[in-house]
Amino acid sequence: MLHLLNAMRAFEVAARLGSIRRAAEELHVSDGAVSRHIKNLEDELGVPLFERGNRSLRLTPAAATFAATLTEALASINRGTEHLKALHDQSTIMLTAPDTFLLRWLVPRLQSLEKALGGVSVRITTWTREINPADRSIDLYVGVGKLLDIPGMVVAPVAPETFGPVLSPMIAPGRRIDSEAMWTLPRLDIRWPPDMWTNWAREAGVVLPPRDCVWYDSLSFSVQAAEAGQGVAIGPGPAVWDALEQNRLVAPLGMAKRSGYWFLAWREDRSNRMMQTVRRWFETEMARGLKFEDRSAA
Repeated sequence: MLHLLNAMRAFEVAARLGSIRRAAEELHVSDGAVSRHIKNLEDELGVPLFERGNRSLRLTPAAATFAATLTEALASINRGTEHLKALHDQSTIMLTAPDTFLLRWLVPRLQSLEKALGGVSVRITTWTREINPADRSIDLYVGVGKLLDIPGMVVAPVAPETFGPVLSPMIAPGRRIDSEAMWTLPRLDIRWPPDMWTNWAREAGVVLPPRDCVWYDSLSFSVQAAEAGQGVAIGPGPAVWDALEQNRLVAPLGMAKRSGYWFLAWREDRSNRMMQTVRRWFETEMARGLKFEDRSAA
């Protein structure tokens, strides 16, 4: 069994990095050892995993799905291991949330959350998949959208979901930017989540004029580009609250309120007292952010 686990790990790293050599460097083994592990795994499964070219490795379609499953499984194992080690020393919460929310909202407030919990250590990781009650490496999920009904889980809303177009005041120092002027600026868009501009326009009742977009790979990049004066981006509330308060961004049209919520989700077997403390902290901190949404549009 151990040799199969080692083979799976070697395959996952090679698939993720797209290179035998780079996989060997990450695993601190030889190129040949990685190649042998992958060959042994192919023999064990009876399935080819790579389409091998002269200088490249390309996953077969089935292997790509298998690699993604392994990446998530190994990440869960690593989180569980870290969680167990941390519990040996002190009480710990493992919290997972979308990466832009973590970077632009939670990380600057992490010490405040730990203080509210009486010194409990809060560890964070990003997630993009569905909530999995069976994954005991995660204590608390931060999500956004429709409230979910998940057997064995408590789902608690903490703030309304809002979003809207934001840009840097440095684009037009000293004067108000109206919607007509705003639509002449570069429109910053992202690959995922998709259709943010289209969804905002529909929900805000705005007709968007045709405009070429500047594309970014993630929401955090597009919001950061807007902050740097590169154009107009759609920003979810928590991603822009601090920047609105500090006048690094403005929201000339205000922020549209959606039908969804920012919510927390945790397993029913978690300490209710601790989770309710976390819930109250999120409600209080996010309420403070909401008051800055309309400041730019006032």
